[in-house]
Amino acid sequence: MLQDALAHLILARPDSVAFRELGGLASVVLVLFALICTLYLPVTPPSRKGQSPPILQLPGWKVTQSFFEKRFDFIQTGFRATSSSIWQTTLFKNNAIVLSTDVGREVFFKTKDLALYDTFSIVIGRGASFDPHTVSGIVKRMASMQRPGILQNFIPLLLSDCQRAMNSWGSERNLDPCSSFHQITFHLIMRIACADIANDPILLSHLKPLFDGVDNPGNPHSTWLPWLPGPVFFQKILCSIQTYRSVQSAIKARKRSGIKADDMLQQMLDDGGSTTHIFGFMLGLSLAGSRSTGTILSWVIMNLASHPKWFLAVEQEIQTLISTHASSSPSVTGGDLTQTLSEIPLSAWESQTPNLDICIRETLRASQPYTAVRKNTGPDITIGPYTIPSGSLVMYPFSDTALNPNFYPEPLRWNPSRATEQGTPSLTWGAGKHACKGQRLGTLMIKLVVACALMRFNITMVDGEGARMNNPPTPDWNDQATCRPKEQCGIKVVAKSE
Repeated sequence: MLQDALAHLILARPDSVAFRELGGLASVVLVLFALICTLYLPVTPPSRKGQSPPILQLPGWKVTQSFFEKRFDFIQTGFRATSSSIWQTTLFKNNAIVLSTDVGREVFFKTKDLALYDTFSIVIGRGASFDPHTVSGIVKRMASMQRPGILQNFIPLLLSDCQRAMNSWGSERNLDPCSSFHQITFHLIMRIACADIANDPILLSHLKPLFDGVDNPGNPHSTWLPWLPGPVFFQKILCSIQTYRSVQSAIKARKRSGIKADDMLQQMLDDGGSTTHIFGFMLGLSLAGSRSTGTILSWVIMNLASHPKWFLAVEQEIQTLISTHASSSPSVTGGDLTQTLSEIPLSAWESQTPNLDICIRETLRASQPYTAVRKNTGPDITIGPYTIPSGSLVMYPFSDTALNPNFYPEPLRWNPSRATEQGTPSLTWGAGKHACKGQRLGTLMIKLVVACALMRFNITMVDGEGARMNNPPTPDWNDQATCRPKEQCGIKVVAKSE
């Protein structure tokens, strides 16, 4: 039967229906074959001069899915499968090379031609491009915003925002570890950026999910057809448009009122900044600061709640700050605590909290599932026997240092008192030319929120049923967005008595 059908098609005239059916069938087969090759055959980076790193043999769709959904596992799979400290794959038709070990870390953080901003259109989605001059202006403004005098003036405002948020908790509440403290840090970031937004609870509640939508770490492309934008990409675009309109309205309202506020919006208006430039700065400040600071703050609180010894040490440290610098002992509620903590100078917050400092440092090490991605915008780079071609994406997972038992014995255990030898690498706030530009502001915000929380509440970790947890929660290093605990858990706060 099959032979008869084939013979009928082969012997058909070129202008016959049968022949056209054959052509249509051939087209369908070719398309299906191309699709299967794209999705299921292992991707092979183009050959280059010099020795190329070993290739992780995975289908293109699997690389894309794993990179966005389980990045930590994906990268560890690459090291195991290639038996190499450097390996490569193809991500959206871009050659991508993953580095590790001391040599890889050194190259990644000290090579000037590895640029961050050229990766945004790949990791965030098409259309996400950044003018280097605009970015440079944002970095300079970040530096000016963190001058001591400016930060000192912001402390009372930030503390007031913390108090208002915590007042809503009442006398007892179980908090979601990945939303409650993120909401507070978003509020504090908006206090720095635009007082009008920070003073409007309804607008704040409206903007938070929009910023989260722009910052969605999911795959902006279609997993099955990498050249096609996916749902996450369109979500980012929609959220960006709505956020822009809200910022635009805030700018127009400020100009109409003629009232000058002490925030970054006012500084940019005074400097003649355009709406687009102001929007870019506010979006960048929020995306860079709100999510990462909120994640670290949440884990500092969870770790302190899980380790009574350190909870008590930090609590006593804050009480010492108060007795040293404040004129009176505070009430644990109301404006008294805000007033008292506001009397502590910036210099004391930055230099007289050694226990809190090492708790933050250890939390940054143990709960920061970050993989830095850059693009080689310069010539080829040689690393050992291998070549990193110009135009390649280059990745360095922080876990290579943070979870390395040679540097940190029992790396999954949170231990602020762990002894580290001099020269032990630390990437808590980045390193080299890739160090975090908002480190000073981020650290201050974490300390202020921790101080408010520990002075007002007794805090414990509870499981999904509300029972006290016997063991600390475990960070999910595959959760690039919020590093959510692997366990179902909550943060239980109970107000202290007067």
